[in-house]
Amino acid sequence: MKNFRRAVRDSLHHWPAIVMATLCSMGIATLWSANIGALFPVIEMTLKGDSIQDWLKDSISKDEAELARLTSELKIVEAEYAARLAQNQSELPAIIDKQIIQANKALAEQQRSTAWKNWFLGLTNNYLPHDPFQTICCIMGILIVSTLIKHLMMLANDLLIGHVSTSIVRSLRLKIFEKSLALDRQSFQKYGTSGLLASLTFSIEALSIGLMNFFGAAIREPLRIVACLIGASFICWRLLVLSLILAPFLIFVVTYFNRRIRAAASSILGKNAGFHEVILEALVNITTVQAYTMEKHEQHRFERCTQGMRRASMKMILYTGLSKPFTELIGVGMIAITVCAGAYLIVNQATHILFIKISNEPMTLSGLLVFFGLLIGASDPLRKLSGVFTSIYMGGIAADSLYPLLDDSSVLSEPSQRIAIPRPHRQLELSNVSFHYNPKQPVLKNINLIVPFGGTIAIIGSNGSGKSTLIQLLGRFYDPVEGQILLDQIDYRQASVSDIRQRIALVSQTTELFNRSVMENIRYGSPESTEEEAIEAAKLAHAHEFITNSLADGYSTVVGQAGQRLSGGQRQRIALARAILRKPEILILDESTSQVDMASELQIRATLQTMKGQFTTIIITHREALIALADEVFEIQNGNLSQVSMHRNGAA
Repeated sequence: MKNFRRAVRDSLHHWPAIVMATLCSMGIATLWSANIGALFPVIEMTLKGDSIQDWLKDSISKDEAELARLTSELKIVEAEYAARLAQNQSELPAIIDKQIIQANKALAEQQRSTAWKNWFLGLTNNYLPHDPFQTICCIMGILIVSTLIKHLMMLANDLLIGHVSTSIVRSLRLKIFEKSLALDRQSFQKYGTSGLLASLTFSIEALSIGLMNFFGAAIREPLRIVACLIGASFICWRLLVLSLILAPFLIFVVTYFNRRIRAAASSILGKNAGFHEVILEALVNITTVQAYTMEKHEQHRFERCTQGMRRASMKMILYTGLSKPFTELIGVGMIAITVCAGAYLIVNQATHILFIKISNEPMTLSGLLVFFGLLIGASDPLRKLSGVFTSIYMGGIAADSLYPLLDDSSVLSEPSQRIAIPRPHRQLELSNVSFHYNPKQPVLKNINLIVPFGGTIAIIGSNGSGKSTLIQLLGRFYDPVEGQILLDQIDYRQASVSDIRQRIALVSQTTELFNRSVMENIRYGSPESTEEEAIEAAKLAHAHEFITNSLADGYSTVVGQAGQRLSGGQRQRIALARAILRKPEILILDESTSQVDMASELQIRATLQTMKGQFTTIIITHREALIALADEVFEIQNGNLSQVSMHRNGAA
């Protein structure tokens, strides 16, 4: 629960709302107990037919008689004390001292009780009718109004806690989304898209519910219990202690089932990431799923995943369901003990049970009924606390999955003092660059390469030779294990990540488009550009013709999820237009025309030829049309980079 406490501390920024919500909870608890206590005068007046003023006067008369008796006893004890003192007795019996102390204490308590009743009598004389029936009606009216106020306080409490909870959850969502976008590739692969999606949805929702219950019901319900127990203690605190004899068993049962519920909650959150993974894989790769008729297979995977979640959920339902009857059974046992003890006191007009003093005087029926009502009033919030603890445990487990993600430091460290690189740079250099994902399987070995600004190079090699890894290093998605990548003799690691990436435009074989309009996709990465500039870039990428002639809404056409409404060649040309519009210092083309027809590829080559010298171009391709643009051609074999003669390449 350490991370849940962090979420609670983060919530304390909204302390005014939390304080107001707590005050509302205190008001709710007070009114809850007071409404039950209001039954006492109603029962008294109904049984005896006296008004509340008559009842108070009768009670005050009894108190005054008791005061007179206590005063007389005190005088007798003091007289005996004075007589012994006058006889110059060196040692006074300790029992006399004790009697004087007890008598003074009893007298003080009785005086306070009488004073309170006199004050309350004056209040009732001024504000309550003297007729018993009218008084009952008045009390019921006050009860209705107080119930309305209580529910208004509950509404205010829910709104205030909801404000705190949704605010902290929104803040966490923003932080996690920001963190997800900033993750280096290694960390991103560790969490996975499905894991991040689960964090942004299910985990945060669980944390939100946990926080709402922590600041809401977890404060409000115990206060209601305490208010009822305090009210019961005023009636007979010793009987209250007797009724709580089963409380240790209750604590044991709650603790036992909460541990089981917490384990089930942890299992649900763990399986939720797998649930999202199955959904994403099936829906993102829907073309492959349908082309290979694997719908049933994916459906079975989804069924197995949901079956696992169902089992974990059923465990939670089982333990939650079992905790309620056990809790209620112990609660009923506590009330049963009270009923038996109270009935014994009333039937026998006794003040002791088995030589144990329970009350100073025999209890009244009305007092005992209100005492029962207060205990029942305490049992209702006690029953609700089981569900409250469950949601808090769920929130704690969710926090344990969220905060480590926020605390995870990036493998790509930002320098404490960043060095500014001139724009445009003059030279890109790779010096003894080596890289591996697994130390036993090197991918790149001692790569050395110098590319002057405006130069064009082509890199060829078989699949898996390390070409794409080299691109990942150039875009600083990874850092070399050994060696350096430099711009104007300044190591990538001495500059900020954003400074490096703002200089680069990448067009990859797996073109990534957003479910937005063609215009928005072209301007993505260059939001300050105008529509006219975007159209010009589309013309240079030879995308303008199909956009205006083939798409129903032209540049306003929404391309669909991942550009599914476009062909592969159309997507690549839009991605190329996006790269050209960015006006990069380094343009990286990674099999960027692999899905473009030959005629369009020749047109794109002609465009790139006219733009040579405006930026550094790095081409990874097997297409001779683009290789012909290169000033130099390099080949990667077994992780080693070597230059290839243009004649040899052309012959190939």
